[in-house]
Amino acid sequence: MATYEIDAEAIQEYVPAGFEIDLFQGKALATVVAFRFKDTRLIGVKMPFYRDFPEINIRIYVKGVHDGEMRRGVVFIKEITPNRIPALIARTLFRENFHVQPVEVTRYGESACLKINYQWGDGNNLGGEIKEQLRDWQDGTEEAFIGDNFWAFKKVGDKAYAFRVDHQPWKTAPLENTNIKIDLKTLNGDEIANAIYRHGNQPRNVTFIDGNTVELGLPQRIHA
Repeated sequence: MATYEIDAEAIQEYVPAGFEIDLFQGKALATVVAFRFKDTRLIGVKMPFYRDFPEINIRIYVKGVHDGEMRRGVVFIKEITPNRIPALIARTLFRENFHVQPVEVTRYGESACLKINYQWGDGNNLGGEIKEQLRDWQDGTEEAFIGDNFWAFKKVGDKAYAFRVDHQPWKTAPLENTNIKIDLKTLNGDEIANAIYRHGNQPRNVTFIDGNTVELGLPQRIHA
């Protein structure tokens, strides 16, 4: 996960009605996330042919009242996967901005001696080495702000949708000897890229977060 500071006004158009950008220490953040789906199921049924595949996404962070409670969550701006069928399902069921591109993953080693790299598009890379034991993230840290999200929200026209993202608390470790080359303009256009580049060309935080079982609820309309 590579996290960048971004101009808040550049991402306001993605924020659903009734929500606002969630700031970390007064700063708006956007994160490029590379990960793998494994043993993927749809409504409890294993997806034929497409149970193990990678994804790249860029997300921002929002907060607002949903079901009578203040919720923190993410808004996915764009997702990339190498397979058309999962992309079609995600666009149809979750109304997400999925695109199909080749994505290659290389991984060597395990646990505290792991090298991992994701490559997509025209030479984009996000990878590095994990040399420390995974640990729980600490409350109040940037890692907790990025990872401790159990909701995703979506703006579709003048409507807003929410879906629950259930998972056990994840563990984290810093990514060292990083190999990062992300063309943000190709990933999500000039406006988003320039809103990040004004704060520098390099991510402010690069983190490895282990995965575990994740269950996504179907989107529900948010009524103001």
